[in-house]
Amino acid sequence: MSPRARTGAPDAPSPRSPEPGAPVDGSVGAPSPRGRRSRDEAGGPVHRALDVLDLLGAPGGPSSLGVVEIARQLGRDKSQVSRLLKLLADAGYVDREPGSLRYRIGTRLFAIGATAVDRRLRDEADAAVSREAALLGERVDVGIRSGGSVMTISTAAPDSELRASGWVGRTAPLSCTATGRALLFDLDTAAIARVIVPEGLGPAGPAAPRSLDELVSRVADERRRGWSAARHETDRGLLSLAAPVRDSGGSVVAALGVSGPESRIDPVIDEVRAAVLRAAADLSRALGAEVSGGRAATAARAGPPAAHHDGVSPLPPPPAPERGAS
Repeated sequence: MSPRARTGAPDAPSPRSPEPGAPVDGSVGAPSPRGRRSRDEAGGPVHRALDVLDLLGAPGGPSSLGVVEIARQLGRDKSQVSRLLKLLADAGYVDREPGSLRYRIGTRLFAIGATAVDRRLRDEADAAVSREAALLGERVDVGIRSGGSVMTISTAAPDSELRASGWVGRTAPLSCTATGRALLFDLDTAAIARVIVPEGLGPAGPAAPRSLDELVSRVADERRRGWSAARHETDRGLLSLAAPVRDSGGSVVAALGVSGPESRIDPVIDEVRAAVLRAAADLSRALGAEVSGGRAATAARAGPPAAHHDGVSPLPPPPAPERGAS
């Protein structure tokens, strides 16, 4: 009721009766009251379409809804909702389930959302790697999964070193890189096998996993502590730390890592690890993920338990010097 109605102004409008079938109890899955009020005031088919999409895509709601239920929750006429759903389905924004009258969010919306996340990720990643490289004095990368490899999409190096822009687009095996293994945190044993087996473990240094079982065990340990580390796994003397970056649904979409000579990183390993976790959490937050305790909330802990360790070793130990190595 408006302030004018409360004061008894003679030209105050009479209270508006709810439309037939309109929810009066804040039905679960309905758009927020504020959004609904602003759209009702504006009116028009575009706003009604947005109400339908909000309802179908509501977090925690059912995966699909029928015309009658949509009309009931939105307080709209059934025939009006049916026509609107047909228009949205023709455009690909909603899909009708085969053999039923139920509708769900369409693949076109997923594609638009994926594009938005991808662009946001790249923009935010560029800012993050530049900031952390200046702070840590080491190269910082953000990578995404590409088959059995990690592909660098953003990188920066301190001003005192050669700029690392040439690294963008390069790939490396998931199995023997810190960013690569962080990208596997959401996968269980079978899923890791599906990703790794077709391409194999790839060329690697002396401390890299030598079998699928060893890789799965190492990922499990690193998943449990929330960050990954690779020492001597691509090049002798190289040490890398990484943490996963998650989207609004809690899924791993990228990984942020720092790499450099172990002689420089080892003395400040705690500071570097904290910086990696913070930067990955900040990047996750920018993508809409819920972050608490400095880490992004996970969508699910699907991975296997650690196979060989009761405790967590801070880093894989350096290998024994190879014969003839300096």
